[in-house]
Amino acid sequence: MFDDDELLEPTEMCGCGDIGYLTARTIPIDLAHGVGRVNNVPVYHCRNTSCPEFRLPSVVSRRLEVIAEQMEEDLSTESVYTWETLQQPISNPLPESSVTSQHHTNNQIPLQAFTLQFVNRQYEDAKVVQIVPGEAVFFKSNLEDTEYYLLRYDEDPHSEGISFSFLKFYYDDPNFTYENYLEWLEDGHLKELGRVSLDDVETTLIDEFGAELY
Repeated sequence: MFDDDELLEPTEMCGCGDIGYLTARTIPIDLAHGVGRVNNVPVYHCRNTSCPEFRLPSVVSRRLEVIAEQMEEDLSTESVYTWETLQQPISNPLPESSVTSQHHTNNQIPLQAFTLQFVNRQYEDAKVVQIVPGEAVFFKSNLEDTEYYLLRYDEDPHSEGISFSFLKFYYDDPNFTYENYLEWLEDGHLKELGRVSLDDVETTLIDEFGAELY
């Protein structure tokens, strides 16, 4: 399970020393019965196609140790990276200001796992270009170079369910990064297409972008 201080950042350092962006890789892993591999592991990479380096977030490294133990128990040599099942937090009778803070913390932990499943995701008409763990997923249209979409978590302390805003915007710089987006946002315009509950996210994305490719 995540600790509150182990939420992943959208960017960190790649293994080569340049800025790294969240992506997913297949990682070899040493097992008691041989060498195995784990697919879809979150890593930081600089996006340079010739760079073989990457960096594992510390929380991911610890999770891989647990996955390796399970693989050894099952005598398997291949697995897919997943976050362990998270326990629902117990509600406490706190003052309203504390409830807001606690609600945000409790949601961020499962939200991180939810948003990370979109790393490298592609649909017929769009692909994921940036993940902000626990907060947002950015999509770039395959039909229009400047057209982007944003699935953004919106905290509602008075609601038990998790919901997102689904937004659209136009961004001219072909080198999209989260840092540049934040600068653009000072004057840029986001058009809200609607609000989406957690259970309806997948259906909404398929309706908008077509079938998931991989």
